[in-house]
Amino acid sequence: MTALAVVFWTVAALLAYTWLGYPLLLRLLALGRAAAARVTARRGAPSVSVIVAAYNEGDCITAKLDSTLARQRYPRDKLEVVVVSDGSTDDTDARVQRYPDNRVRLVRQERTGKSPALNRGVAEARGEVLVFTDANALFAPDAIARLTAPFADPSVGLVSGQGLYGAGGDARAAASGYVRYEASIKTGEAALDFVASADGAIYALRHALYRDLAASEVNDLLHPIQACLAGYRCRFDADAYTIESPSTDGGQEFRRHVRIIAQGAHLLRRWLPALARARRWRAIWMLLSHRALRWVTAPCLAAALVANVPLLGAGPVYGVTLAAQGTFYALAAAGFAADRLGRRLGPLALPYYFCTVSAAGVAGLARAARGGAEAVWAPAGQALPERAA
Repeated sequence: MTALAVVFWTVAALLAYTWLGYPLLLRLLALGRAAAARVTARRGAPSVSVIVAAYNEGDCITAKLDSTLARQRYPRDKLEVVVVSDGSTDDTDARVQRYPDNRVRLVRQERTGKSPALNRGVAEARGEVLVFTDANALFAPDAIARLTAPFADPSVGLVSGQGLYGAGGDARAAASGYVRYEASIKTGEAALDFVASADGAIYALRHALYRDLAASEVNDLLHPIQACLAGYRCRFDADAYTIESPSTDGGQEFRRHVRIIAQGAHLLRRWLPALARARRWRAIWMLLSHRALRWVTAPCLAAALVANVPLLGAGPVYGVTLAAQGTFYALAAAGFAADRLGRRLGPLALPYYFCTVSAAGVAGLARAARGGAEAVWAPAGQALPERAA
């Protein structure tokens, strides 16, 4: 086998493992354990503090509070909301203050970022369980009840739900397929007592496990790691969900993933050694397979394409693989053109979305290498100047 063939089949195997083999392996390892991960009995609902970090969320904050309090099937006296306004300049603060429910508290801070806002919110929280969520993500009526139920098991430290997209459009169709794929992976991971990241739109953590976040640390990736290091298990419930609008276009989705990957790479570089020292090998395997390997998808795809072309004369299989790659990239390019023209993507959404996220991996790792991991953020659709950690 030539050197080019070795390169081609190595990167092909790596891609196959990352996107297909890892989920299948999780299913095999989790067989017989899913039932043990469920908790069917409760001794009473725990007290819950919902933490919302908000920056200029005036358009959605009232609906968020409605979904958290007025429409939630949870004991009234065991639920509170702490909204931390991170230097909002719109009417976010006024809307929270006017909200007709004394279970809501507003904390205002100067514009310092999401993680410091979460630290402030937790410092004010009184609940046994902390629920972290986004201001634009609306809770399903029984989301908090489902999210907190597994804490009846004292060995459970974190429970993740999932954020769904409820608006129409092609971005929703592609992203919803991706959400289902992610849910199946998290179900397998949770059966093995860990999740490679919680869903930032909806997850819960035991209050006693919370430690103040550094400004550049992304909470939904770090908290499962900290729960694992403390000896606690993680769980996932796909039926504990929120609904929010999808990204408006591929550019917005690209920027969002670049930010997430840059923060994730920064965090893994810092925390993987701690997991290794604690011999949390299963968690390391999941983080590398579910996160790190995905971030290098684009270089692997490029290497496969470059190696494939000179191999055309080495056998018919290489003609088939090159044709498949060419077709996939042509569909992605057509999706890019349709997105720029404001046209419906239809079946082009999936290849376009996949290539967009893969390209974001390169940009995100490059940003992490430069030390860039934003401490501040902006609501969907608003510009955010870059800020190094």
